[in-house]
Amino acid sequence: MPPQTPARIVPVATLVLCPEEIFNHNSIFNSLHIRQGATVPFEMFPLDEIQIERHFGKYSAEGKQLLARFNDDDIAFEVSQLKKRHAREKSGMPLEKFLDKTVARYIQELLTNLLNAVPDLRSYHRVKNPATGNYLIARCNIFKEAPVLSFEVVRTADGGLSVLSHIRCGNTSYTLDQVKRYKFLVEAEGNYYSLRHNDHLTLEWLEQSQPQQFAHNPVLLSQRIVQKLEEGYQVNRNNLFEKKEIDTAPVNCVYLSEISDSMLMFTPKWKYEGIIVEGEWKERHETIRNGEAYSIIRDKEAELQFTQYLQSLHPNFAKQSNKFFYLTFVDAKKKQWFLKAYHGLLEQDAEMIGLEMLRHFRYSAHAPATEMLIIKQEEETLTLSLKIRFDKEQVSLTELQKLLIAGQNSILLKDSTIGIFNDEWIAQYAPIIKHGKLSKSEVVIPQWIMLSLEKGAAKEVLEPSISKEWLQRWLQWQDEQQTVYTVPTLLQASLRPYQHKGYEWLSLLAEIGAGACLADDMGLGKTLQTITFLCRRLEQEPTAHHLIICPASLIYNWKMELEKFAPSVKAFVYNGLQRNIESFFRQQGQVLICSYGTLRSDIEQLHITPWDAVVVDESQNIKNVQAQITKAVQQLSARARVALSGTPVMNNTFDLYAQLNFLLPGLFGGQEFFRKEYANPIDRDGDKEKIKALQQMTAPFVLRRTKEQVATDLPEKTESVLWCAMGEDQMAAYNAVKNQIRDSIFLDIRNGGLEKNKLNILQGILKLRQVCGSPQLLSESSDCIDSIKVDMLMDELLNLKNNKTLVFSQFKGMLHLIADRCRKQNISFFHFDGDTPIADRQAMVNRFQSAEDQTRVFLISLKSGNAGLNLTAADYVFLVDPWWNTAVQQQAIDRTHRIGQTKNVFAYKMICKDTIEERIIELQQKKRLLSEELISAEEGFVKNLTEDDVAYLFG
Repeated sequence: MPPQTPARIVPVATLVLCPEEIFNHNSIFNSLHIRQGATVPFEMFPLDEIQIERHFGKYSAEGKQLLARFNDDDIAFEVSQLKKRHAREKSGMPLEKFLDKTVARYIQELLTNLLNAVPDLRSYHRVKNPATGNYLIARCNIFKEAPVLSFEVVRTADGGLSVLSHIRCGNTSYTLDQVKRYKFLVEAEGNYYSLRHNDHLTLEWLEQSQPQQFAHNPVLLSQRIVQKLEEGYQVNRNNLFEKKEIDTAPVNCVYLSEISDSMLMFTPKWKYEGIIVEGEWKERHETIRNGEAYSIIRDKEAELQFTQYLQSLHPNFAKQSNKFFYLTFVDAKKKQWFLKAYHGLLEQDAEMIGLEMLRHFRYSAHAPATEMLIIKQEEETLTLSLKIRFDKEQVSLTELQKLLIAGQNSILLKDSTIGIFNDEWIAQYAPIIKHGKLSKSEVVIPQWIMLSLEKGAAKEVLEPSISKEWLQRWLQWQDEQQTVYTVPTLLQASLRPYQHKGYEWLSLLAEIGAGACLADDMGLGKTLQTITFLCRRLEQEPTAHHLIICPASLIYNWKMELEKFAPSVKAFVYNGLQRNIESFFRQQGQVLICSYGTLRSDIEQLHITPWDAVVVDESQNIKNVQAQITKAVQQLSARARVALSGTPVMNNTFDLYAQLNFLLPGLFGGQEFFRKEYANPIDRDGDKEKIKALQQMTAPFVLRRTKEQVATDLPEKTESVLWCAMGEDQMAAYNAVKNQIRDSIFLDIRNGGLEKNKLNILQGILKLRQVCGSPQLLSESSDCIDSIKVDMLMDELLNLKNNKTLVFSQFKGMLHLIADRCRKQNISFFHFDGDTPIADRQAMVNRFQSAEDQTRVFLISLKSGNAGLNLTAADYVFLVDPWWNTAVQQQAIDRTHRIGQTKNVFAYKMICKDTIEERIIELQQKKRLLSEELISAEEGFVKNLTEDDVAYLFG
C-alpha cells in the first residue's frame, strides 16, 4: 500500500494576553495559533493586518482597528513620540520614570477601548509558572468591570501597624498579595481586570511610600499614608490609632438652611475646639482631622440645654425631632419671630452658620452707614462713639462683635433682610470692633490701633488722636532717603543706615506710648540701636531711669556695650551681691541692668520705680503668660517699652501674646480672645486670613530685617555639613543603645500614649545624640571609646593653624573630650560652659578677639554661648552636635558672622551618617521655611518640633 499522507493540522487562532510585556513597553496581545495533536501545540505571531483579517475578521471595524494598534511596532512608535514629548516639556522627571508611567497609561486606554468595542473578548494568557520558571498558556477571562480598592489598618505580629490593601474583583474580595498585579492589570484566579488609572497610581504611590517604615510610628502612618488614602477610598482604621481627647465646653451653633423653598430649618450643632459635632447625643464623637484621630467627649447637659432652648423658641418645635427644627417662611416672619429668635440666640453666645446662604431672606438693599468719632482721649486710649445703620436700623455693637469674632460678615435685620458687611468695611472697622471694649454705642481702644488700619474712613477719623507733626515724621521715616532724628551726642559710634532707621523707629513709637519689638537677625546690632534710643531719651531727660532685663549671661555684655558706645551714661549692674538699688539712685544711675531671675526675686522693689524705658532682651523669655517672670515684667511701670529678640515666636503663635501684651497693653484683648481669634486658627488650621490679619495688626510694632536685606557688606557665610561615618565599634554601640531605647519607648507609647511619654522620648533622643558624639558620654556604653567626630575635628583643627575657630557642643562632656585631645595635640584653646563664671567668660572673649592672642580655638557650650557674644575674630565654626532648633544653631554661627567681621565665615555641622542626627537634619530642612519667615510671613510662624517629628526620629 502506498504510504498515507498525514492529515493536515489546521490551527485555531485566538488572542493571547502576555501581561509581563507591560513592563517591557511591548504589546500585551499576540495572535495564538493552537494546533491540536501537533508536536508544537502553540505558536505566537504578532498582531499584524494579515493576522487580524484572517483570524479576527468577525470583530467590528473599530475592534479590528484597535486590535491592530496592539503591535510591537505601533507601541514602539508611541514610545518614540513620548520620548520627544519628554524632551520638549523638560519636566525634570527621569526619562525611564516618565515612560514607565505614560506607556502604561497608553496601553491601559487601548485595552479599555478594546473591551468597549469587543464586549465578548476571549483570550488565553501566557504566565510564568512560579515553581519551574517556565511559561504556561491557559484560558483566561478579561473583564470590562474595574475592580474596587479599599484599605484596612491591621496590627502586625511584632505589635506594629500595617496598611492592608483589599481589591474587590467582581463579587470576590482579595488582599493585594492574593492577586498578581502587572501595573494596571490585576489577575485573580485566571480572571483579568483593568484598574482605574487613579487606582493604579494609588497602588504605585503606596508601594513607593513604604508604609512599613512607619509601622511603629502610628502618628506618621496616619498622616502620611492613611489620611491620603482616605481622601479617595474607604479605610478601616480598626480603632488602632491613639486618639487625641478633647474634653472642653462646647460652643453652641445653629446651622440655618432652607427646605423645598418653603421651610426654614434650624439644625443644632456644637463646636468642640473648632470641630463641629451634630446629631443625636452619644458619649464620644470620633473624627479624623489633619490625619489625626480625635475623640471628643460630648457634654450631654450642655447640648441638651441648648436643644431644649431651641425647642422652646416656637410652639411647632415641640412636636418635632430634636435633631432639627423647621418652620414655614410665613411662620418664621410672623410677628418678627425669626428676628427675635436670632437676637435671642446671639445673646446665648450661639454662633449662626449659613445665614448668608439663605435665598428666601433677601439681602438688604442698603450698605452699612457708619458714623464714628472720638469723644475722649486719655493717654494711650481712645473712646469712640460708633453707630452702624442699615437704612434706619441701628446695629447692636455687642451682637456685631460676636458675629465678627465668629467669622460672620452678615446680620439679620428687623425687616427680615440680611445686612452684608463687605470686605472693605470689614478691613476698616472689624479690627476696631473686635479689639475694642464695648459699652452700648461706645468703643474703647488703644490709640496705637490706628497705625494697623488700612487707609480709609476709619483711619482718617482716628488720625487726629496723634499729632500731625508725629504723623509727618512717621511718613518721613518710611522714606529710606530721609532722616527723622540725628544721632544723639551721647553716642560714641557711627550707625549703618538700617541701624539709624531702627533707632528712629524705636523713638517714634515711644513718643506715642507704643512699645516696639526689634526682631532683626542676629548680628545686625539690636543692642547698638537700643543704646542709641536710650541715649536720645537721656538727652531729653537726663534724670530719667531706664531698666534693661536680659539673660544672666548677657549682663556684662550690655554693661560693656554701654561703656563702649555711651561711656558717659551711668550704667549699673543689679545682680548677685551687687543688688543695691539705693546705691543706683544715690549715685544718680541712669541705666540699671538685671537678669530675669533677679527681676523675679526683687519685683517688689523694682516695680515701684517709674522707669522711663524698660528693655526686655531675648524677649522670648516672657512668652509663657503663666510664668512668674512674665507676671513680674508685666508689673513694671514704663513710659516706653522695647523687646529685643531674633526669635519672638519659638513654639507657636501664642508665644507672641505675652510679649505684645507687655509692649501694647490691651491691644490684643484677653488671652482667650487672642487664642480664638489668632493662635488656634493659625497654629491648628494654618488660616491664611488670620495670619494676614495678625501680620497687619503687628506690622507697625515689629521691625524685622535680615542680613540679606541690610548688611550687603557682610562677608559671605558658607554653611556645610561635615558627614562622619562611624567605625564598626561605635556603630555597634549606637545600634545597641538605639534598639534598647526604641523597644522601651514604643512599648511605653502603646501602653500610655505618646504625650505621657514625651520626657522618655526626649531622653532617648538625648542618649542617641550623645553616642553620636562618643559612647563615653554614656556610662553604660563606656567600653567603646571611639569618636569619629573628635577624630575628624582634630584633623580639621590641625589644618587650620592660621585661623581662629569656634567649636560648639551641647554636651559639657563632649567639650572635655575635645579639650583632652587638644592638649595631646598641643592645640591651645579657651573653654567655657555653664560652670564658667560670667566675668571670666568676657575676659576669655576679649583675649580671643585680640589680634595679639595666639589662642586659635574656643570651645563653647551651645546653650551658654548662644547669645550676646561677639567673636568676630573667628572665621570657622564647628557645631559638633546638631539640635532641632535651627534658630539656636544659627545663633551659634552668628557669634562670628556679625557686623565687624572682615573675613569669609565657614560653618560646619558635624553629622553622623545613618543616625538620628541625619533625621534631625531632614526635619530642619522641612521646617526651614517656617523658621525663616517669622512675623513678616504669610505662611506661618516658627514652631518647635511636634510630637510627630519626635516620633519620626525613631522611624
